[in-house]
Amino acid sequence: MESQNQFKRKNLILTSGFLLAFLMLTFVVYYPGIHGIFGFDDLPNLSPMGKYSDYSFWDRFWLFTLEGRAGPTGRPLSLASFYLNDYSWPSQAGNFIYTNILIHLLNGILVFWLFLKLSKTLKLSEKQQLVIPVFTSVVWLLHPMQTTTVLYIIQRMTELSATFMLSGLILYLQGREKLFDYKINGLVTLFLGVGLSLLLAILSKENGILLVAYILVIEFFLLRPFKIAPPAYFNYWLFPAIVFPFVFILLYLGLRTDPDAFANRNFTLTERLLTEPRILFDYLHHIFIPNMGDFTLFHDDYIISKGLFSPWTTLPAIVGILALMISSFVLRKKYPVIAFAIAWFFASHLIESTVLPLELYFEHRNYLSIAGIVFAVAWYTFRLIKTNKTITLVIASLFLALNTFIVYQNASLWGKPFELVVSWYTNHPQSERARESYLMLISNNGITLDSVPPPVAKQNTDSMFYSGTVMYELVTACSHNQASKKMLNATVDILAKNIVHDAVSIKAMDFLALWRQGKCPNIKTTDIKTFLQDLAALETMQHNHIFLHDIYYFLSVLAAEKKDFIQAVDDLKKAYSYYPNMEILKLRVGYLDLSGRYQEALNVLNDTALLENSFRKKLAMKIRQKELDQLKQFIQNKIRQQQANNT
Repeated sequence: MESQNQFKRKNLILTSGFLLAFLMLTFVVYYPGIHGIFGFDDLPNLSPMGKYSDYSFWDRFWLFTLEGRAGPTGRPLSLASFYLNDYSWPSQAGNFIYTNILIHLLNGILVFWLFLKLSKTLKLSEKQQLVIPVFTSVVWLLHPMQTTTVLYIIQRMTELSATFMLSGLILYLQGREKLFDYKINGLVTLFLGVGLSLLLAILSKENGILLVAYILVIEFFLLRPFKIAPPAYFNYWLFPAIVFPFVFILLYLGLRTDPDAFANRNFTLTERLLTEPRILFDYLHHIFIPNMGDFTLFHDDYIISKGLFSPWTTLPAIVGILALMISSFVLRKKYPVIAFAIAWFFASHLIESTVLPLELYFEHRNYLSIAGIVFAVAWYTFRLIKTNKTITLVIASLFLALNTFIVYQNASLWGKPFELVVSWYTNHPQSERARESYLMLISNNGITLDSVPPPVAKQNTDSMFYSGTVMYELVTACSHNQASKKMLNATVDILAKNIVHDAVSIKAMDFLALWRQGKCPNIKTTDIKTFLQDLAALETMQHNHIFLHDIYYFLSVLAAEKKDFIQAVDDLKKAYSYYPNMEILKLRVGYLDLSGRYQEALNVLNDTALLENSFRKKLAMKIRQKELDQLKQFIQNKIRQQQANNT
């Protein structure tokens, strides 16, 4: 017995050392990426850190976390982690990337822990119980497809959501095990442990709801096919603890989804459903055969399926996906590990690769999907080792070494932003976003506009262009004093066509900021006003409420500069209707004060219903109520003074 315990202790020490070594290796290969920069969705989500400088630290913290707009929940937990990382703005990207790497390492430990518990539950041999989880976690940590999730700062939301999903799965297995002894703490673990993990996962990112799908996959595609019987009455607890919360939250998120979201896409729901099977096979290809140039943030050049044979690969992909789904049920009893890997992959894509009006293709959607597939690979690799140890170990080692090399090369490229953006544009010349990033890069580095390559002809995309890119070309021209009234008119004509409205608001504000700095001397104030009014009237822009908010805000600025406060107030009222926020409300009150319309200003301050139409907004308003009350007191004093003067 003593020698057996020593053997177990020795194996555990070796396993821990092996895992620790690969955690350190993962940190080393990702570390070059720490020199990266903010990009794409980072700035709009993180720049509000610089607001509310007059508030205390904790008030700023709560306002930042409560006012997030990244999804139906606002993702406050992820925003809180960003704020604790660095609460000043502008900030250093390296601090955020460093934390992302550490969270990835933590998730690697949780992947090991999850599959260790699964291996023990499946009653594998002691060697299998250690080797398979280690192999799974190591390959998962060092898979090249994880690069964009770890080094793209805002995808910490995906990482944190995965952290709590993995924790929830571990607690699920723990609670299930405790129920065999009829212990009440088994139910407590299931309801409170899994429930809390589900809540935290969703508050990090909405696809945290997939925790429920993963639990059902583990239960029905792995444990029960292996004849791991559930505890007594377990099925009765499964619905109130797992299924009912899943259905309720799914309905809630569905109702909170913007119904106009497809209007801002260059594809319909039907086209999305036709295209996603091809994308899922692309994901699988990159999981099994990763290549150096495959991984990027920008896949907006992906050819959309317009019909079953356009392109011709659409129908075969749909048939292939259906065949895989059916096979996961057919193989469930005879080959449960394969069935589990297939079901786990599809469970990972239930939210982001189906009917929701999200973008078509992002690699970070596979952050957890890789784990189930790698577990199956580890399972059968271990079996092959028994029959052909040398060849199997050589192939496995080479695969891991290749993955590690690709991750290091990718991380090194992320740490060199100039080379990174150029490589993205080179590898995806038809990507409008890659071109936009390229334009931003040359503008920030003082490269002349003449050296910028013209847009690449689009293929099978109905000449779709991203409005953000079109607007950024105007920004680039303005920064080089080449913008003109003719270019403004041409921009309106392009934006009037059927295009994708992508972050156009931010780019419009960049252009207007440059103009106010005198960077576009050939454009007059009347030209800008006409330009903005033409943009606001475009039919293609009516679903883009943030854009319309910003346009009317800037029109109010132009009016106020001419002391036309009546027009400024009217423009701000329109801006407020598209996106209600305290800053616009205060500005309206300020202009009404300057024009002597005090009672109207007080009415505006009393009408804050739109600022309190959700739970998060009500909490934010409580923090800002003191500010609002002070402003009310100021206006009431003005009213009393006006009344005294009249008498």
